[in-house]
Amino acid sequence: MAVIFWFRRDLRLNDNLGLGAAIKSGQPVIPLFIFDPAILNSDRLGIPRLKFMLKALESLNNTLNLYQRKLLIRYGNPLKILPEIISETGAQAVYFNQDYTPYARARDEAIQYAVDIPVHTFHDRLLVPPQEIAKDDGTPYTVYTPFMKKWRTFQKASSADYALSTDVLHDLAVLQNENIPSLADLNFDKTIDVPEASEAHATSLLSYFLQHHVNDYAEARDLLGNAQQSPRTHTSFLSPYIRFGLIATRTIYWACRAAYDATTNETSRRSITKFVDELIWHEFYTYILWHFPDVKTQNFQRKYDGIQWQTEGLQAWKDGRTGYPIVDAAMRQLKATGWMHNRARMVVASFLTKDLLIDWREGELHFMKWLIDGDLAANNGGWQWAAGTGTDAQPYFRIFNPVLQSRKFDPNGEFIRCWIPELQDVPDQFIHEPWKMPHPPKDYPPPIVDHSQARQAALDAYKWGQDHA
Repeated sequence: MAVIFWFRRDLRLNDNLGLGAAIKSGQPVIPLFIFDPAILNSDRLGIPRLKFMLKALESLNNTLNLYQRKLLIRYGNPLKILPEIISETGAQAVYFNQDYTPYARARDEAIQYAVDIPVHTFHDRLLVPPQEIAKDDGTPYTVYTPFMKKWRTFQKASSADYALSTDVLHDLAVLQNENIPSLADLNFDKTIDVPEASEAHATSLLSYFLQHHVNDYAEARDLLGNAQQSPRTHTSFLSPYIRFGLIATRTIYWACRAAYDATTNETSRRSITKFVDELIWHEFYTYILWHFPDVKTQNFQRKYDGIQWQTEGLQAWKDGRTGYPIVDAAMRQLKATGWMHNRARMVVASFLTKDLLIDWREGELHFMKWLIDGDLAANNGGWQWAAGTGTDAQPYFRIFNPVLQSRKFDPNGEFIRCWIPELQDVPDQFIHEPWKMPHPPKDYPPPIVDHSQARQAALDAYKWGQDHA
């Protein structure tokens, strides 16, 4: 007798609603992970993200080893793998936490019919399930602020309470098992180094952020910093860990609530509230994807379907060779680390969609190829926001000036110099506009577009697109 807990985007042993319910069933729990070829073969797969996940699985398995247990690893279609494991083990039930992408929803619905034992699912990834929030007329929200206000009225689940021990985990010694593969085993090339991927490290990051940096988050979160991942001094750097469930959003939320209650400093409280707002934005974009799955490939605002997108400049943007230092530094950081500061993401997205007038889907796909924290809902929402085509997006006529953004959020050019060695010796007065130097650096390109001209071209293109949608 046993039950299966299927790990997916929740690679942790603590504060895991589905795992906790499986343990409380009273039956030994089989901890399972399935490598799904439909995901591994997707053109949206990011190799840095896959590498991070493999490290997270190794960490999860190492923790299970402390209980003299291990993770059951299988490769194949879950619709076939789960019935096979049920047959091998006589498992009495399957437990897993829900995912909200169109593919995951279709897969999980099919699972209900593929197995002949009870399937128990849980809303672990979100603090408020998407089905539970609606306007008074029953329709879904499409604007963040009213969604946020309604979200805040819901009672949030407390952290899952259960005890791990050797006895509650199934001994897999008699089962055929596979090792956690390497990138090479999965026929992928080597990629960039990725951060430590463990539940313990995620918890440490949260603790450090709340102890040392949350107090200035509201004021300093947009500053780009100067070292490889220096924005960690102003942001939590938790996004990759949230992406793979190495820490629960619920855990973060309650830790923030505790920090808020523990201080009377209004600046600190404002910063903590702002940080929680960012968690709500993530829930909002997941909510939008749940209710409007077509946003995966379509403009949320179909009135922009008539825009005539261009292609020139795409490769220069990807390579960090646009001639605009703030854009190029951010794009190079992405390829070197698999991460990019949120302010920089907005700047490069605005530049691609407005200055170059290139389809947001090109940028969204490139980000998914490189971001360790690449998440369909958040990435799509961010790109459509920048392009002006999404729900509650910035107006199409709001176009970031890359030079002004650079001066405001990297005033001394430290971030630029970190990622663009060609500009190391450029004086501060020219670091944001090196083309204005008497003798510009020969190994750094001039701007590929004139921003003022590109801005007007974008305004004209968007207006024309609306008229011809």
